[in-house]
This record gives sequence, structure tokens and C-alpha cells, in this order.
Amino acid sequence: MRPSAIAALAGLLLVVAWVMLVHVCAYGAGMGAAYRTCDCAGIEWELYDRTPADGPRKTLCLGIVRSRTCYTNMGGLEVDCPPT
Repeated sequence: MRPSAIAALAGLLLVVAWVMLVHVCAYGAGMGAAYRTCDCAGIEWELYDRTPADGPRKTLCLGIVRSRTCYTNMGGLEVDCPPT
């Protein structure tokens, strides 16, 4: 196999793995939207759009999302999650 074909195949496999295993986990509660959390089977790490002062936490899940839970706001009542 040629080195360029091997590199293209490796790149394609990385893109597929990224799409299948990286999910936005905790997010929301801005402008009256529900705050969404999830149960991540893998590694979950915190992200922010700009700085922590910008709003509620945002996390990514590297792995499988087992379940999602939505709240009226952070620490609020549990509500049905909107379809994603």
C-alpha cells in the first residue's frame, strides 16, 4: 500500500472516531433554555465558549453517552429533554 493511501485511511478513521465518540454533554440554561446534563461512559471534561464567567458550564464527553437529563435551569426541576 502506498504511504499516501495509508495516511488518507488513518485520517478517515480519526474523523469517524471523532464523530462517533465526542459529544456535547452538559450545556444550556441560557435565554430560558433547559440545562442538559448526561451520564458519560468515558472521559468528560469542562469547556467554555470564552471564559467561566460567560455562563453555565459546558462539557464534552469522549465516549458513549448513556443517558441525558434536562433541568429548567442549573439546579432546577427536571424536565423533558428536547430532541437533538
